[in-house]
Amino acid sequence: MAAKADQRERTLTAGLPGAQASKDPRAHARRLDRLVMPRLRSAYEALSLPVLVLFLFYNRRIQPSYGMSWLKKLKLAFRMLRNTRRVETGTSYKAHLAMAVKLLEMPPTTTGVVVECGCWLGGSTANLSLICDIVGRRLVVYDSFEGLPAADPNDRYANPLGEGYFKADLDVVKANVRRHGVIERCEFRRGWFKDTLPSHHEPIVLCFLDVDYQSSLYECVVNLWPYITSRGYVFIDEYTRLDYCGLFFSEQFWKDHFDTAPPGLMGAGTGIGVGQYFLGPAIGRPLIQAPTSVAYTRKDFYGLWDYAPPGES
Repeated sequence: MAAKADQRERTLTAGLPGAQASKDPRAHARRLDRLVMPRLRSAYEALSLPVLVLFLFYNRRIQPSYGMSWLKKLKLAFRMLRNTRRVETGTSYKAHLAMAVKLLEMPPTTTGVVVECGCWLGGSTANLSLICDIVGRRLVVYDSFEGLPAADPNDRYANPLGEGYFKADLDVVKANVRRHGVIERCEFRRGWFKDTLPSHHEPIVLCFLDVDYQSSLYECVVNLWPYITSRGYVFIDEYTRLDYCGLFFSEQFWKDHFDTAPPGLMGAGTGIGVGQYFLGPAIGRPLIQAPTSVAYTRKDFYGLWDYAPPGES
């Protein structure tokens, strides 16, 4: 998410006249921030890797049948970090490791695929394919490979100027995954979500939605939620937008579409704790902070706001 936001900012500011910008000391400070702060974030991500691995993987719920020694855990984390250096991603390798841990917790007897909706350049796809290879699961990747769709006038986050943004050709994505991941684990399904997702039929143990628009999130949840296994996960990266996250708390939405209570969303607003620094809100954030985590829910979670004090009903 932060990488995408930073790219948008670079695109919008690329055309500023240099002479005019140099007269504004604040513009000079902003340019310095854009040069220095991302490098500090990058250094922190690398230096904190051993601690992250310890805290995420010291976990008795991880299935021993996957044979994940500490050396293998470190190698997986390092490879994921390296991949996000080589292929730009909207989420951190730390977020990808969090998804890896959830997959490692699942018994291999649980049937289901991993689904990614919105893969951009294929960096997150490469990382997900690594863990899918370890746990023996197929990774199904849905993307238009034409960038963002045309704006829906009812979608407050859809920008008419954004059509085609984050476009990456399927051949480019495949080349990145082939070079940095395990492409044999991947199946790519090309097309707009409204056309492709209604045909999905496999059970899903984990789903990663990086789809930007509210209308796209709607298509993903409506079409894929019925196939999430009983303790399967749905991860999203647009957690800084509270109204976007509101779908997972909407009693009316879940009653109308699934006749159930809303599941809620862990990490809504600031992301789950994977050692990143982001206080929020996203607009106006210090550049050294970055919303590169994820938020998630699980099929059996209960997020209906029906609290009553003990003894009252």
